[in-house]
Amino acid sequence: MEIKSNGIVLRSIDYNESDRLLTLFTAEKGKLTVGIKGVRKKGARLAFASQPFCFAEYVLVQKGDKYTVKTAYLYDGFYPLRTDIARYYAASAALTTAYALLGEEEKADGVFVALVQALKGLAYGEGDPAEPLVEFLLYALQSSGYGINLDGCGYCDEDLGDKPYFDFSGGCFCHESCSDGVRASLSTYHFLRKCSGLDYKEHEIEGGGRRAVKLIKTFLATRLDFNATCLEDFLRLYEG
Repeated sequence: MEIKSNGIVLRSIDYNESDRLLTLFTAEKGKLTVGIKGVRKKGARLAFASQPFCFAEYVLVQKGDKYTVKTAYLYDGFYPLRTDIARYYAASAALTTAYALLGEEEKADGVFVALVQALKGLAYGEGDPAEPLVEFLLYALQSSGYGINLDGCGYCDEDLGDKPYFDFSGGCFCHESCSDGVRASLSTYHFLRKCSGLDYKEHEIEGGGRRAVKLIKTFLATRLDFNATCLEDFLRLYEG
């Protein structure tokens, strides 16, 4: 049986002499493991379709629970990512986080659209690369049931004041007296609110990009036991 599906390559692993195994995130069927043959040969017609970041329409042949790529039609390879190492690692962090959060054949079309938008923003945008990355991470976490509460104190619903804390177990900002959280910053809070499409204070977000990425990295490690090394790489290169 043949299936057409829009997909993004999250991961590519060499297999046999000239083949690869892909982790393909599809809009229609979620995350799939698929084989693609002969793509490591010189001049292989479908070599592009086995590269991370490739966004294409894939024609898959399904036999039982196995999928093989028959052909693919490229939408975007997001090639500018290869010319900016910080944006490259930000995009890699988006892919690896999607891989960690998605279950096999678990449909998540909203996350798929958010990932495409993040890759476009990182490849072609000229602004702060932390913004499209954090926008995606927040949306993906929310869609997976690990959303971060950004509505004031997560325990008493009051304004956070000047000294917010963050409770990693509860996934929320709070007052010191409300939880055993760790000291956070207003710049982190307002940068996260900006990336979530909420009201924020412009004068409070300076330095918030770096702090927001650090917070999400620790949150992923705490709640999901996921060590996002690509986020560490991005932070080493990030100049925001």
